[in-house]
Amino acid sequence: MADHLVKRTLERDVLPYLVSARQLRKQWFYRLHTLFGYTTDLVVALAAIGISSPLFRLLGSTGSTSDAAGSPPTLASVLASVPLALVYPTAGLILAWVVFRVAFNREDGQKRAVLARSCTQVLRQAEASLPTALATADPMPALNEMLEKRIRPTVDRNIQDNSWPWVPFAPSIDADVTKEVTALCSRYEADWAPVNALLRQAPAPENKP
Repeated sequence: MADHLVKRTLERDVLPYLVSARQLRKQWFYRLHTLFGYTTDLVVALAAIGISSPLFRLLGSTGSTSDAAGSPPTLASVLASVPLALVYPTAGLILAWVVFRVAFNREDGQKRAVLARSCTQVLRQAEASLPTALATADPMPALNEMLEKRIRPTVDRNIQDNSWPWVPFAPSIDADVTKEVTALCSRYEADWAPVNALLRQAPAPENKP
């Protein structure tokens, strides 16, 4: 017996987009944006209560924001302030940090991360509306509207700005998609009208002379 039209739509279109959106949080630009944001906020908080150090200030400073504790320290002042045994580890940490910063800026990491976060929010809202749509006898109109007005336009914009790195879905998501399809069908499929009934309800095409 062929799968129900709703099940095929969930399996082929809706859920692959929703599951892929969760993978955006694992992308390098998303993680670095989060790391840099926490580091900068930590430096500002430490400076506000009078606890800071040249190393913290250097790691938390950016070219677009000013340091709450004054001018950012130089590399020489940072290395001069640490014990001799920690000079090389500190220099390595700073060098790695600089490399990450340069790569992040060169690849438009902040822009891509902000767009990816907005994309995940839109698709999460779409996912939250799935139970309402699937609890009806004919979920197809709601699923089609979700795809054409919310999911695909959002993903297309993010593909253009390189914040959606797949065309069109993330790899290795088949198992997660199948698991979620099975769970949704077991809960809602009994409420769906048979496909033949849905087709009979569809308006017939107009006969043009």
